Amino acid sequence: MHVMFIHPNFPAQFGHIAEHLATKRGWPCTFVTSIDTTHYQLPFVHVNYRLTPGPQPKTFFNTNSLQELFDHLAAVYRCLRELPQIKPDLVVGHVSYGTLLYLKNLYPEVPFVGYFELLPPPFWTDGLALRPDFPPPEGVRLFNATYHALTYLHLHALEACYTPTHFQLGLAPAELRHKIRVIFDGLNTEFFQRRPSGRPASFRGLTIPADTRVVTFVSRGLEAIRGFDIFMQVAKRICQAMPNVVFLVAGEERTNYGHEGHHIGQQSFKQYVLSRDDYDLSRIHFLGRIPADDLVTLYSLSDLHIYLTVPYVLSWSLLQAMATECAIVSSSTAPVTEVIDHGVHGLLADFYDVDGLTDQALAVLRDPPDFRHLGANARRRVLERYESGRCIDQLVEFFQSLRP
Repeated sequence: MHVMFIHPNFPAQFGHIAEHLATKRGWPCTFVTSIDTTHYQLPFVHVNYRLTPGPQPKTFFNTNSLQELFDHLAAVYRCLRELPQIKPDLVVGHVSYGTLLYLKNLYPEVPFVGYFELLPPPFWTDGLALRPDFPPPEGVRLFNATYHALTYLHLHALEACYTPTHFQLGLAPAELRHKIRVIFDGLNTEFFQRRPSGRPASFRGLTIPADTRVVTFVSRGLEAIRGFDIFMQVAKRICQAMPNVVFLVAGEERTNYGHEGHHIGQQSFKQYVLSRDDYDLSRIHFLGRIPADDLVTLYSLSDLHIYLTVPYVLSWSLLQAMATECAIVSSSTAPVTEVIDHGVHGLLADFYDVDGLTDQALAVLRDPPDFRHLGANARRRVLERYESGRCIDQLVEFFQSLRP
């Protein structure tokens, strides 16, 4: 079966699936994207559509207008109309972007599958504020009035969809949930597994002495909805209570989601947070974005991993940390509670409960061996539910069920 994946970014949610289908199952795959993939050696066909003349962009940024979404929709159509030799048996794409809808005209007999990520609360409600202390301004609210128009159109037009968590399924309109299956993206647990990591240790130019505890925090962006400010408050209290703890923080100095940028001026959220209190930055090491191999080493060094999120799409970093047997303290928010049972796979507290998060963190750091069972249970949970091969098997069965 020839599967066409479409996403303006690459590899997004589909790159690892296309690779698996092409290399493990022998399915021909085509990946259609707006960014430059010509420098990759990939086992499947990759097609780059253009929004405008000129060099192909190497980085994708989320659109900020409905017109840009329609531009993507038209550009994908123009590109594939000129490639009649590509004849997919199944088309898969992200329903939030302008990529799929027009293609029904090119492939009228082909089933279409959508990846459903989210629909936000109504734009006029308090629910649109992911963090009440950083509410969306008027312009953002009005943009959200139409931003997800294509999501609704796709949900109606496509044959079926899938989504990673039950939390996300609950964000879809009730009358359309029957079209959506819950199938997680899948995590490579052979890659994300704990490595030997004694003390003393060296990591990215840092020396970690023998008697030192390591706390880790990983987020694509150091931002409000992933609780970077909450983490820093917890880190400060840990520093005050225990002199032998260091913190390794991986993530870019950017906001991917949320609305704090409208309230803090030109500075990054990291700069904003650091300017509002005193922190022992000799013990808190900001690593920026690090390669995946270093990420596994970071998790393996961890005595405690802290993951925080408001109710939103789950970060892959949580599953990575679980697969690497980290002892985790996390926010008791959906969809974390779908993945972690308190006291079994990790420890949970309210997102804003700095005291509760700190108390649980200190308990782990004062006696790491007493909490190693949490990491073992966490990896077992990932292997049972979220391992890549298991998830892709579910996805393949789902894809095959849609063939005429």
